[in-house]
Amino acid sequence: MKDKMMKQLKRLKSFFINPHLIICYIIAWIITNGWAYICLGAGTYYKIKWLVAVAGTYLAILWSPFCFELIVTLLITMWLLKIFFPNDTKTLRRIKIISRCYRMKVNRKKREKREKKMKSDDKSEC
Repeated sequence: MKDKMMKQLKRLKSFFINPHLIICYIIAWIITNGWAYICLGAGTYYKIKWLVAVAGTYLAILWSPFCFELIVTLLITMWLLKIFFPNDTKTLRRIKIISRCYRMKVNRKKREKREKKMKSDDKSEC
């Protein structure tokens, strides 16, 4: 059990500390969030009210609990990784495995929900 967990932790560490992935994530974060922080700072420093308003509004949306910004950032990260580092097959293969596992879990949940609904529909017809 401990060996299996240590092996998994080592695999996760090597995946997340990959320099290619880190570079792509930073670029994706600047595309989705970083511009707002930069504009908020520049607008405050130079006293540009409209810039502070736009950046502040976007940041308020980002900090809301229903914002899907992280998903968009991760999708942009994967896209940038495929464009900038197409020869990094190890990381791309790991991303495919993770996405396939996630899709399988989502499909399993959908199937269970559909089966549960069919069973409740059968009971209501009697």
